[in-house]
Amino acid sequence: MPRYRHVSLLLICFIAVADAITVWSLIEDKAGVQVFSREEPGQDLKRFKAQTRVDDPADTILAALQDTKACPEWVHNCVSNKMVEMIDVKTRIYHTTVNAPLWFKHRDFYQQAHVVYEPKERVFTISFQSRPDYAPESNQAVRIHDVEMTWTLKAVGQRETEVTYEVYIDPRLPFKSINHAMIKRSMYKTLQGLAEIVQSPKYKGTTYTEAELEMLSEVE
Repeated sequence: MPRYRHVSLLLICFIAVADAITVWSLIEDKAGVQVFSREEPGQDLKRFKAQTRVDDPADTILAALQDTKACPEWVHNCVSNKMVEMIDVKTRIYHTTVNAPLWFKHRDFYQQAHVVYEPKERVFTISFQSRPDYAPESNQAVRIHDVEMTWTLKAVGQRETEVTYEVYIDPRLPFKSINHAMIKRSMYKTLQGLAEIVQSPKYKGTTYTEAELEMLSEVE
């Protein structure tokens, strides 16, 4: 019996440690935007998440997210964002270049994006996975290899949308504190920028048809 009790205690300790690792800590709460961080198992840097509510339908926000040319207007530090390949209606590959702080070179990365619509919950989810070897590296920028992003747009009522932006990225800057400060600021400023850019007339009134939403839904 003591042996089993010892094993049980070890399991409880293991679960407690695992839970502690995955807990989000609120690190900023300002102007309707909340930014959280948590330790990322097996990685040196933290994972970040930002949330806000936008007084516009999810269709409008998705239209803004997919407007690659507008990236420098609202995504913090974005220099350019281009779709380089459309695999299918739900899957695309993007190349993004961002400013780095101080005297450091621009950073760039390739990502494969996959958008899914969940009709019961009225949720759009756009997941981005790193594709660092998609194209040769440029002398003009440092290639980011470790980057994952997720945008979640959840309808709240008829018009309001809860927006969640989750990121793990290693900008390859020399100090952990510089990396974390850059990411935290980017998360906050990007959600602020999104809330502003969706007010543009070119996005207002965007509505996806039932047929379009069905194409974005996962077939069970």
